[in-house]
Amino acid sequence: MNRLLRRYARRLWLPSTVMIVVVVLFLRYARELSPAGKLIAAAALLASYAWTGWAEFRHMQLMDEMRRRLEMEAMVLAFIAGTGIVLALFFLNALKLVAMPFAAAPMALFGCYVVAQLWARLRYRYWSL
Repeated sequence: MNRLLRRYARRLWLPSTVMIVVVVLFLRYARELSPAGKLIAAAALLASYAWTGWAEFRHMQLMDEMRRRLEMEAMVLAFIAGTGIVLALFFLNALKLVAMPFAAAPMALFGCYVVAQLWARLRYRYWSL
């Protein structure tokens, strides 16, 4: 395993694992909880997501300039495309042209991020973490 990938895995394995466990527990048990329990479960879900995001941000701060530039370009492109797609889905749903479930929005955002990462890496021909 290359050095950069090993460093990335070492920094993010615990927050990512905790977030996955919290998501699985949330999906399995949250509906059966009292309103106060649901609020605590949602807070735990958001806290685990924030921890994973913070670990990813800290990893990005330790990158060299080229990796940081590539990551920033991909994130800006994903934000622009994701916001446009979510707005389009919202307006199509509001005009009753398409029945759009709320779960489509996170999938659209994630898809935009993956496509933006691939675009940036193809543009720079740079495939390392």
